Amino acid sequence: MNRNKFRALAAAGAAALLTLAAGTSFGAATNRTDVNAEDLGFEQVDSIPMLMRPYSWHAVDDDTVIVWATARDPYLVELAFESHDLRFSHAIGLTQFGSRIYAKFDAVMVAGFRYPIDSIYKMTREEARTLARGT
Repeated sequence: MNRNKFRALAAAGAAALLTLAAGTSFGAATNRTDVNAEDLGFEQVDSIPMLMRPYSWHAVDDDTVIVWATARDPYLVELAFESHDLRFSHAIGLTQFGSRIYAKFDAVMVAGFRYPIDSIYKMTREEARTLARGT
């Protein structure tokens, strides 16, 4: 009987230790610096002109992506909520209406999930390159 109590106590202790270890590793992974476009002074726009598909894109963090509409036109796109797969994704999709992508209406598709676009900011090429290097 004592052996069963010891096993149950050891299993509970191991479960508590694993839960604590998992909590700290997830906490460390999400403790990143978030990009605040308004503090950086970017100009907010309502939409992006997009004829076919984006020229390129770069994930800044879990809820921010730089979308290059053309080779000369980068935009900072903030998602309504975090996508933990965004930084690891090889491809994204963008919904669009006509030939434009609208904030508050369209979405970024990541790994089969739809993440609504909260806001869009116009950037210069130098700002986009600097921000992409910083991540």
